[in-house]
Amino acid sequence: MARFTPNELFDELHGKLSGKSKYYAAEKYGTQYTGKIGEITVLPTEKQTQVRSLFASTSQKLATLTEEELAAYAAAFNKAPGKYKSLRGYIFAQERKKLV
Repeated sequence: MARFTPNELFDELHGKLSGKSKYYAAEKYGTQYTGKIGEITVLPTEKQTQVRSLFASTSQKLATLTEEELAAYAAAFNKAPGKYKSLRGYIFAQERKKLV
């Protein structure tokens, strides 16, 4: 009969358990923590709700833009992009300014 010595698989575990896992493990000041990524246990504040609704209404507005409006935005972006790296980001910012 063979003899074997069991050994631990892991001394410590930090981060996600696998690439697609929603669970993580962490250690801080000697205390080990586990949790679920994306798990929110409190209701959003009024400010967070306002920001979410503004984002949603801006996204809906982007979906309804006509070809002429998109061409005008493209011309303005090519002329002076400012701090924006993508046309979509530029259009999103311009439409958000209109809603605020």
